[in-house]
Amino acid sequence: MKAVILDDDPMFCRELQQKIGMGCARRDWGLECVAFSKPQELLDFDLSDIQVAFLDIDMPEIDGIETASQLHRRYPDIILVFVTGYIQYAPTGYKVNAFRYILKENLDEEIDACLDAIQDKRFEGKETIFIETKDAQMEFALQDILYFEGTPYRRVLLYTVHSGEQAIECRGKINEYEERLAGRGFIRLQKSFLANMAYIHKISNYTAKLETGKLLKVSEKDYKKICTEYLMWKGGRL
Repeated sequence: MKAVILDDDPMFCRELQQKIGMGCARRDWGLECVAFSKPQELLDFDLSDIQVAFLDIDMPEIDGIETASQLHRRYPDIILVFVTGYIQYAPTGYKVNAFRYILKENLDEEIDACLDAIQDKRFEGKETIFIETKDAQMEFALQDILYFEGTPYRRVLLYTVHSGEQAIECRGKINEYEERLAGRGFIRLQKSFLANMAYIHKISNYTAKLETGKLLKVSEKDYKKICTEYLMWKGGRL
């Protein structure tokens, strides 16, 4: 999970970040979290890959409600969680599509329920797949997967829209993932690559260029077949 925290109390900010981290660890989630003490610093930050924002409401200069309103306009998919000491702010918060409220005095009791609700929200209405990683079983939304890369060691490397160049090591063989994802928008480009066609910008010169700019090799032997499959899938989406 990629998250940001906004709170002008450094001690509480550290406490909240620690408790979020502990909750994620119990669920075998990775966590990247950046904390801010000033609303404008947060608003100046590129949050395009941030999934959750934990915001204090009672802030100087720009309050949490206005900050949330600007975040919601710029990043409509971001999940907004208000962490506040004042429940009377709740009715105002729902005007900016607040997802959840956590009272600071009940932080220990409420953070786990909030993380469970965030998990449900992230996968709401989305096709998902459960994957065995080195240490746990994890659930991924198909629309977040860029491609799988096979290795010779009964391990598959998974790349998502949120992981960048950092791979997630998964158990199994790429043939098994190809079978599990048959008919769900994935294409076998060659022996080592199984890609999400939603992120393929174009296929040419035996190379598939992803929307991220990443280039994946395409089998020369099956090149025409692969191009046809991709074009038929793309045509069916228009």
